[in-house]
Amino acid sequence: MKLIFGILLVGLWTLKASESARPRRSVKEADLDIYSFNVDCKVTSRYAHTVMVSRVANRANVSKEVTFDVELPKSAFISNFSMTMEGKTYVGVVKKKEEAKQQYDQAVARGESAGLVRVSGRKMEEFKVSVAIAAHSKVTFELTYEELLKRNLGNYDIVIKVSPQQLVKNFKIDVDVSESQGISFLDVQGKFLTQELKNAIQKTVTEDKAHISFAPTIDQQRKCPECQESILDGEFIIKYDVKREMSIGNIQIVNGYFVHYFAPVHMPRIPKNVVFVIDRSGSMYGKKIQQTREALLKILQDVNEEDSFGLITFDHSITPWKNKLVKATPTMIAEAKEFVNTIRDSGATDINGAVLEGVKILRIAKEERQVPERSVSIIILLTDGDPTTGVTNLEQIQSNVKTAIKEQFTLYCLGFGFDVNYNFLEKMALENGGVARRIYEDSDSALQLQDFYEEVASPLLMDVELQYLNNEVSSVTQSRFKFFYNGSEIVVAGQITDNDLDFLTTDIKAESVESALILTTKSPIANKDKISEKQQYIFGDYIERLWAYLTIQQKLSKTVTASEEDKKKLQEEALKLSLSYNFVTPLTSMVVTKPEDEGRNQSMVADKPQEGEAHEDDIDGNAYQYFSRSSARHHPMALPGLSGPPGPYYDAVQTYRGYIPSRSKVRSYGNRFWKNSVSIPRPTFRTAKYLRRLPETAPTLTIATVHLLTMPPAPTFITRHVNIYPQDPKFIIPVPSRMHSLCFDVSVSAGTILQLIHDPDSGITINGKTDDAGKIMFQAFSIKYKDQYKVTVGLENITLHTVEDSSDQNWSWKSVQHSADKISLSLVKKNVMKIIFDNKVIKIMLLKSPGPFLWLNVQLGNFSSSSSGLLGQFAKGVSYEEKMVSLNNPSRIELQGHDLDVISKLETDYGNSSKIKVRCFVVDSNGDGLIDGPLSRYIMTDLFEGS
Repeated sequence: MKLIFGILLVGLWTLKASESARPRRSVKEADLDIYSFNVDCKVTSRYAHTVMVSRVANRANVSKEVTFDVELPKSAFISNFSMTMEGKTYVGVVKKKEEAKQQYDQAVARGESAGLVRVSGRKMEEFKVSVAIAAHSKVTFELTYEELLKRNLGNYDIVIKVSPQQLVKNFKIDVDVSESQGISFLDVQGKFLTQELKNAIQKTVTEDKAHISFAPTIDQQRKCPECQESILDGEFIIKYDVKREMSIGNIQIVNGYFVHYFAPVHMPRIPKNVVFVIDRSGSMYGKKIQQTREALLKILQDVNEEDSFGLITFDHSITPWKNKLVKATPTMIAEAKEFVNTIRDSGATDINGAVLEGVKILRIAKEERQVPERSVSIIILLTDGDPTTGVTNLEQIQSNVKTAIKEQFTLYCLGFGFDVNYNFLEKMALENGGVARRIYEDSDSALQLQDFYEEVASPLLMDVELQYLNNEVSSVTQSRFKFFYNGSEIVVAGQITDNDLDFLTTDIKAESVESALILTTKSPIANKDKISEKQQYIFGDYIERLWAYLTIQQKLSKTVTASEEDKKKLQEEALKLSLSYNFVTPLTSMVVTKPEDEGRNQSMVADKPQEGEAHEDDIDGNAYQYFSRSSARHHPMALPGLSGPPGPYYDAVQTYRGYIPSRSKVRSYGNRFWKNSVSIPRPTFRTAKYLRRLPETAPTLTIATVHLLTMPPAPTFITRHVNIYPQDPKFIIPVPSRMHSLCFDVSVSAGTILQLIHDPDSGITINGKTDDAGKIMFQAFSIKYKDQYKVTVGLENITLHTVEDSSDQNWSWKSVQHSADKISLSLVKKNVMKIIFDNKVIKIMLLKSPGPFLWLNVQLGNFSSSSSGLLGQFAKGVSYEEKMVSLNNPSRIELQGHDLDVISKLETDYGNSSKIKVRCFVVDSNGDGLIDGPLSRYIMTDLFEGS
């Protein structure tokens, strides 16, 4: 379990800073005093109930704004929130998501202050509430959330990231653990813990209880004896496990509900047959392929000698290392490492062919009895993108893989990067007995891959089934599991239906490496229903709430592969439980309403998105938040019976440029909410030395982005903000190893046709038609492939011209798909047309606002260095040297041997699903000095001109 907490203090003093100045910390900021922050976490039989209470005093003579900003585990459900001020308590109410959204929209329509507190992130989720407090008054925030701790690699983890960013008079973390099985070990860790801070930790561990208290004094919190800065900045970690034996597990019964924990020990591992299917396509360039090689080398080193393994790499072609599985002997491992070191990125992505090749290798090994009869066969797929060659229809690929596997093998899908099509991978994995995990593109990506393999490295049982007599129990959660892996735990919960029942009969059936395993027990209900004082850490109905929590989680998981009819039923059942137990889930939202002084209400809504869900743009008035990709770490999160790989959360990165990490998803449309405040860093991160606010001019939109596949990407600094008043769009050219991309605009007459790419080697030409104002918010694109195919993409229709005939489709037709020879057209989303000519991927997006207009996304690394056109000329690469850099002021770079005046700005990249902003050096005057020759060279008279 992970918890990150902090308080944002936003005072009106920040408004006094000029736009060109960098606001520094004001002494008046101390007027906002976090005088108390307490975390109370109580764990009873793995079920954690956490309450966070923060008290803030405004000691100033004017009103101040305070933001309560915390992060909680993605697996947790918020169950309560309240804030108390001026003697009144405002409690959050959990509602159906549609009802909460309607209330929010109505508040906005009435002109009232409204904030959407979006719970979002990678593996951590944010809860954020802002409120203005009167002079010389106080506010108390209280947040409660609940979760079932998952056992991962033999540990339960409680991780609390502390970073209050100021000295707190009453700072305290209390954690109580009660485990009836007995506690086998418990350890407290933290990199920020100095010896003096360790002295502030009190730990008491008995047979089945533990109490940990961390309450550093003001002086212990100081970085140095005279410092006002806090040293509390990092992870406060509690690791523990319970005592186990080879038995039917631990069954607990309370108030008519039961929970069954099953994790036997001292069992021999089952031999494993694993095929690694590794994407080596062009999009894996740079750090991705490097980290993949690094992880594979470490994984190969750890493969057990009893196991058999295979390696397949793929782009548009499939390359098995061997055509069959081999034993993990030292010789074979050494040969495999040599093969891994030769993996290089290039080409397109044939996911269908690669996975089917992996299935073929496993099937042959089984049919020819190359592997033990009692062994586990799995495929681990690692990819970072959509299929772009071979079979590219996602549903067809899922169907092909499911038909080929036939429930004989297990598929695990690892999606590399934030923009990977996670929903596609998740469904394909779940349909074949596995799970999908996202591998985040960061400094620890190789470690994430290694950790995942470690979790599935040692299967102990197969085909595990926990059975209970039908006339004794009902509403039982998932009770059949394909595998039980070493270090994980199976958890089943349900209701006792017979009130007169004296014993709960339980049978466990499974397959071990040696034989079939059958365990039977009868658990007395009368004794177990009497909860001892030592187990009442949380409340008497904790098993009932655990059952509800687990049931909701599993029903939501089932919706991924369910039919539309079954999906609706599952969602209705999960919604009913969410409302009954006051849980904020992907189907519900929490609404907090606070009356304002002027008689208007301030409404805030917190919701919980699902993995893979696309988010809308964030609109924050004129408050900007900068953030950069930063070091990501992880915490366990998995379905019962299989511990999933860790997922990272952000650590801060200090930078002189003034960018700070942020994953805030907060909307506020009311004038009052944003009029007197600007957004500053959450204290869950270290603040950058300076924060610069952009001027009140509206940012621009990007209509074309190119990606250089042959070189590593430049660092990207991005913001979640999108202004509703866009300026002219820009072409964005990324530059390897440089923070700034190069951006330029062109000014032409209405409806001008521009040549964007002409590649004589591949025979591909792309032209675009500007809008009625001559802006590059394109109204049409033409793509020509040699003399065989021509594609026209407009705002309404897509037309494919062949030598024989032509065919038209519109953007609303969901099943657009055409494949022939080396060409493929597919509508992969409702507004994204993917066109593939000879393994070169071209994506065109239909954007509704501000527009409508068309956006082009190409990967220049797929085109030859002899390409020309406004974009094509950069296929051979571009570089520059910074000579003078000033934000939003004239800057100067050296490009191709001459100096060029530019402006450093943020530009919106529509190539990213989150519509990030990238740092740009903007070249004016139609790209003069950047593009080859005059602009007139690129103006065409016909959409298909320029062969």
